[in-house]
Amino acid sequence: MAGRRDARVVETSETPIVTGTIGAATGSVTRISGVLRSGAGEKPFSVIRKVFEPLRSGRHHEAAGDPRHWAYWRRESLAYASGVLINPLGAGLVAPYCYEVIDDSVYLADVVGPPERTDVAAHHLGTWHATAPIPDAPWLAGDQLAQRLAVTELDWSTVDAPSEVQSVWARRHDLMKVLDSVPVVLCHGDFHPGNLIASGDDVTTVLDWGTLGTGAAGFDLAHLALSTLTDPFPYYVDGLQGKVSAEDAHLGYSVTLALVGASRLHWMQTEGVPVPAGYTDFVLGTARLP
Repeated sequence: MAGRRDARVVETSETPIVTGTIGAATGSVTRISGVLRSGAGEKPFSVIRKVFEPLRSGRHHEAAGDPRHWAYWRRESLAYASGVLINPLGAGLVAPYCYEVIDDSVYLADVVGPPERTDVAAHHLGTWHATAPIPDAPWLAGDQLAQRLAVTELDWSTVDAPSEVQSVWARRHDLMKVLDSVPVVLCHGDFHPGNLIASGDDVTTVLDWGTLGTGAAGFDLAHLALSTLTDPFPYYVDGLQGKVSAEDAHLGYSVTLALVGASRLHWMQTEGVPVPAGYTDFVLGTARLP
C-alpha cells in the first residue's frame, strides 16, 4: 500500500463491518486502518480483511466442502489468488483490488461510494457476460439455481400466495429444462445493490465473489431486478452487444426471476417478513414464461 519496502505500520485500529446479511461462507469482515511510516513520511491506510469459514448449519452446509457447489467456502479466496478477479473484468466492471491472500483471509482495497445505478450496473453486467471467458477452475460453482431447487420443497398451504405464483413453482422442473437452450455465462451469483458500488468514471465495483460460477444468461440480472423491483433488461441487452440474443437472454432472465421470486415470496410469508409493495405484481408482470 505504501509502495515502498521500508514502510512500517506504526498505528492500527480495527472496526467490524456489518451491512445486512453477509455471505454464506463469510466469517467476518473488518476494516483495518492506521498509519504507515517510511522514508517518504507518514501515510494513512485502510484495508478490508475478509475471513472465510464453512457453513455450520442449514440446507447447504453439507455441500460447503464441494468445490462445485455455490456454498463452497474457499471459493472467493481461491478466485483472488488465481488471478481470475484481476481487473478489468469487463468494460466498466471491476473487483476490489486484492493486496494479499493469507490462509483463509483476503485483504482488499477499501472501496467506498454510493450504490451503483441499476441501469448502469445492468449495462456493465451485460458487457461482462458477453466478453468474460469461463475459467477452467475446479472451484468454479455450477448452476446455482439448479443446486438450490434440488433441495427446496415449498408447502404453499401454509402461506397466502396467488395461484399464479404457485403455478410457476409447480412448473419448476419443466422451466429448468427450458434453460438448457440458453447460453451459459460466467455469473457473479449475488448481483444486488448491496454488492455494487459506483466508483466513478463509469466504473462499477462488485463485492462478494463467493458464489462465482456459471449459469444461464440473465441469471444475475434477475437478482438485480428482484432486489430493486425495476426491469433493467433493455440496458443489459445493450451491454450484450448481440453476443447473446435478446430472446435467449430474456428467457434466462424470466425463468430465474419467476422461480427465485416465487421462492422468496414463500420465504417472506413463512418468516413474517413484510412483502414489498408491488412485489408479486412485478414478478408476474415482468417474467414472460414459455
